[in-house]
Amino acid sequence: MTEELRAGEIVWADGKNLYDVVPALDAVIETIGRDLVLGEYSLARTTASIAAEMIVEQGESTGIRDAAAALLVVRALAESAAATERATDVSGWG
Repeated sequence: MTEELRAGEIVWADGKNLYDVVPALDAVIETIGRDLVLGEYSLARTTASIAAEMIVEQGESTGIRDAAAALLVVRALAESAAATERATDVSGWG
């Protein structure tokens, strides 16, 4: 293609996000984030591997078929969840 695609023309996974196409991923990521905050790194690592497998299993919808790439995605999401957990703890919400 020689033309640039505009952002509005690109629809990923029929307009759904990763949490929509991988069942229970949001709860798993939240759990990993909480484990990171609590210092349960071994448990977080094991759970992250499981979450990455879940993403790869839904490769048709997610477009992620490589376990290493899926693990990077999980790590980024889990670090964000951990940051949110820390912010919630500090602010007293939750």
